[in-house]
Amino acid sequence: MTQETILIVGAAGNNGVAAIEALVNKKDSNIKVVAGVRSASKAAQLKEKFPTIETAIFDLDQPATLTAAFAGVTKVYIIPGNVENRAQHAKHTVDAAVASGTVNQIVLLSVVGAEWEAILFAKQFREAEKYLEASGLPWTHLRTIWFQDNFFGWADGVKSGKLYFSIRDGKLAPLNVQDIGEAAAVILTTEGHANKAYNLTGPELLSGSDIAAVFARVTGHSVDYVSPDEETTYASLTGSGWPEWQAKGVLELFEVFASNQAAVVTADGETLLGRPLTRFEDFITANKTAFI
Repeated sequence: MTQETILIVGAAGNNGVAAIEALVNKKDSNIKVVAGVRSASKAAQLKEKFPTIETAIFDLDQPATLTAAFAGVTKVYIIPGNVENRAQHAKHTVDAAVASGTVNQIVLLSVVGAEWEAILFAKQFREAEKYLEASGLPWTHLRTIWFQDNFFGWADGVKSGKLYFSIRDGKLAPLNVQDIGEAAAVILTTEGHANKAYNLTGPELLSGSDIAAVFARVTGHSVDYVSPDEETTYASLTGSGWPEWQAKGVLELFEVFASNQAAVVTADGETLLGRPLTRFEDFITANKTAFI
């Protein structure tokens, strides 16, 4: 088997760690994982957690810093960061991959509905998708939806007996980050994924009330669902440090959920993994201590 060198761009975040873990767990000596990060401290943290990987340090705002990291790389997994210019970061990465002359596959973490370009986040990710598609390299879009793991950010409310989630009576299918990492690992290590877009959702549609009920069952205390208005949510997000552009983007996303425009469960994740995806209640149960 040919040696594969897989560079993960954005490796320090939750999705990056999940992908590294899934790749390392394959215990395949023909796979070398390179974790691309912005700082030496992040590189050291990942190296301590995963001793068999290599690391590369670069700044996506400075394209020239990517060149060395791409030496000998055959596959790339791009995980755009939570920054306003994430499409530009992805473009810089694609350019470096093309220039390397060795990359033969790029997987891009994207969002379900990107092709419609209806909201800010979709526009950002679709801009990256289109640039990748035009690069001439084989591409795969791994489109994902709201993460189950995002609810760690709602833990304080849950502890106080309230789930503040501005989706009115809408439903969505929250997706587990560990499942995303495993799906990315499958795409990066098996054939048949070139020039395809996969849409990953969680395995079940849940309303805000359903989610609150899960928290109540798991924690053993009452959790009421509250859907604040846009002004309240915006003030809460910006007040807790979210930049204005991102807070506005989240409001748009919540409206998509509230109006059931994303009320869908797809089969792509189960097909890729060969098993059912993680149920929200199972995820919360496994992480119960964060919510009590």
